[in-house]
Amino acid sequence: MTESDIQNVLGRHLFLQNICIPNVTMHVPGHRPYEADLIYFNIKSEYITEVEIKVTMVDFRNDFKKEYYHDHPSVKYLYYAMPESMYSRNKEEIDSMLNLAGIITISEANMDIKRGPFPVLVRYEKKARVRKNACPMSKNDKIDFMRIGCMKWVNRKQGGVTCI
Repeated sequence: MTESDIQNVLGRHLFLQNICIPNVTMHVPGHRPYEADLIYFNIKSEYITEVEIKVTMVDFRNDFKKEYYHDHPSVKYLYYAMPESMYSRNKEEIDSMLNLAGIITISEANMDIKRGPFPVLVRYEKKARVRKNACPMSKNDKIDFMRIGCMKWVNRKQGGVTCI
């Protein structure tokens, strides 16, 4: 399972009620920008949920060594999404490192993104806790994110074919 596979599964799971955007450069005043693997927000919400996707434990551990840790001011919830098997094998270690973050697992059963509708289980194993210092997005922030989202999904390639 790749990061792109997980982005697609989560996008399909969330899109009916949320704006979902993969690989977004998040600009934080006074810090270097960082890339969020996936963000989503409800059109009525003023806050972002960020999803950091991990497919290996090495990558998960390295995330906690970063100088800046998913600190965009409008991120109210942070989740780590990962294969279900990775979480079940490393549950204690992962849970001990989370702090306010939550966990989303993706089942690898019947994982065939290219064939259309598929029964993949998305499970919120641990609910993320609210970041109390989160700041609401402005209307212009939402519009900017939605514009980026349209460009990201429309220009995404799978198997050499542009998905539209």
